[in-house]
Amino acid sequence: MKLYAVVMAGGSGTRFWPASRQRRPKQLLALTGGRSLLQQTIDRVAPLIPAERVLVVTGAGHAAEVAAQLPHLAPGQILAEPLARNTAAAAAVGALWVAGQDQDGVCVVLPADHLITDESLFLQTLAKAGQVAHAQGQLVTLGLTPRYPATGFGYIEAGALVDGQAPQVSQVAAFHEKPALAKAEEYLHSGRHFWNSGMFAWSAGVFLAEVERLLPELAQGLARLAPHLAGDGRDEWLARIYPALPSISVDYGVLEKTSRLRVVRADFGWSDVGSWEAMGELWPADAAGNVCQDGRILAIESSGNVVAAGGRLGALLGVNDLVAVVTDDVLMIVPRDRCQDVRQIIDQLRAAGLDEHL
Repeated sequence: MKLYAVVMAGGSGTRFWPASRQRRPKQLLALTGGRSLLQQTIDRVAPLIPAERVLVVTGAGHAAEVAAQLPHLAPGQILAEPLARNTAAAAAVGALWVAGQDQDGVCVVLPADHLITDESLFLQTLAKAGQVAHAQGQLVTLGLTPRYPATGFGYIEAGALVDGQAPQVSQVAAFHEKPALAKAEEYLHSGRHFWNSGMFAWSAGVFLAEVERLLPELAQGLARLAPHLAGDGRDEWLARIYPALPSISVDYGVLEKTSRLRVVRADFGWSDVGSWEAMGELWPADAAGNVCQDGRILAIESSGNVVAAGGRLGALLGVNDLVAVVTDDVLMIVPRDRCQDVRQIIDQLRAAGLDEHL
């Protein structure tokens, strides 16, 4: 069995505005350490998956920067979507690429913008997911043990236990949409519910067969694209075929409908770096809970603030629970509990024609 990584790097990262922009979204930023989230994703899987078995699926507008950040990948290993068509299309074209390299290859599908704290356990969990996918012909999703009653994540409800040896493998009883707080608290304490990580493993052929069965329109587009996926004219064929593919998530289009599904319990320490609020857990903090990416902060009678000052000294006086972000052209200040609403600023900028700030 050979594992191949299909890294999804097409997101826009709008909740990390103004650092994350259309031309340089979150996954291309170095939010922790000196390497971008994308580079860290590739580095993390290297002990399990060599560079020549990695495909990065990204947007056409980001392909040049992805290539610059990952110079060890061949040009054919960076696939530029001419138009975003959601995760089912990205996962399917990744599986098509893997099948072209190795009919028995197992795809490990990973977002490019997550952080993992226990990388050794992450690799063990990923290896087990790959083994289940290969040996049992299953589509495997990684379910994260919830740490708090999150209302911003979808949940996977585990069914019967299939393999009790850690990391445990279970059948999937149900998927649940983002819940209200009371339901999220119920999920947290049930012991049966996991955060949906967006990380998967499956044999390329098995997944493509399920796409053909469940998403025939997508399968038809893939069949037209397949003869050209490894050729010099790939970008032209992508531009011709890709925009007409159905836009649907892999969860809704395939995983919620398939009978070939398992969940592997994942306890390796994870953050989706979903907003500036998340940096409160990841950046250095002072005694009052003020955090700054490089630790350069002077806080007086202030607590619980998140500061991204681009190498400048952050000086605070008498303020609490704010997020302050400085870039070359923008200063943003929002209450820490309103970080999820940054999209409202982007909508207003777009409505005002201020596209240079997007």
